[in-house]
Amino acid sequence: MYIYLITFGSIEKRLLFATAKSIKETFGFDVRLSWVASGFRHAYDPIRKQYRGEKILEYLSTLYYPELLKMVALIDADIYENGFNFVFGLAKLSGREAVVSTFRLLSSDESLFFERVSKQIHHELGHTFGLTHCDNPKCVMSFSRSVLDIDSKSKSFCESCGMRLKTALSQLAL
Repeated sequence: MYIYLITFGSIEKRLLFATAKSIKETFGFDVRLSWVASGFRHAYDPIRKQYRGEKILEYLSTLYYPELLKMVALIDADIYENGFNFVFGLAKLSGREAVVSTFRLLSSDESLFFERVSKQIHHELGHTFGLTHCDNPKCVMSFSRSVLDIDSKSKSFCESCGMRLKTALSQLAL
C-alpha cells in the first residue's frame, strides 16, 4: 500500500521530494508522486477568489491509483471551508483524501516553508487515520489558526495522538 502525493501543476519538485521523504519517515509507507491535470476548477468560488476545499476532496475521491492507502494533494491555490476565511488543509476524517495548500504557508526562508508544508501534511494525514484535533499546542494535530501556530508546533504527534496513530496503523496490518 502507498500514500500518494498528488500535485496539480506548479509545486516545486524539490518540495515534493522533501515532503515525500517526511511522509515516509513519519507514517512508514512508501510514497508515490503523481502530477494530475487540474481537475478542481469547478471548486473555484469567483466571489471569494478561493477554492472550496470540500469540492477538491470530492474530486480526489474520483481518482484511482494502484494499491492506494491515502492520498494528499498539494496545491498552490488558496482554499477555504464553510465557516472559515481560509484553511491550510482539509481531510476526510478516517477517509483516504486530503488536500494541503501552500498558498498561506509561503516564506522567504525555504527550510521554514518546507517545514510548514510537512507539518500540515502530517496533520491532514493524521485526520485520514482518524485523529481529531489535539489540545496540546506542540502536537502536529493541534488546530492552526495562523502560520505562527504552525511554526510553534512540532511536526511530530504527541504521545496520546502517537498512540492513536499507532493503533490505526496496526489495524491496517490485519
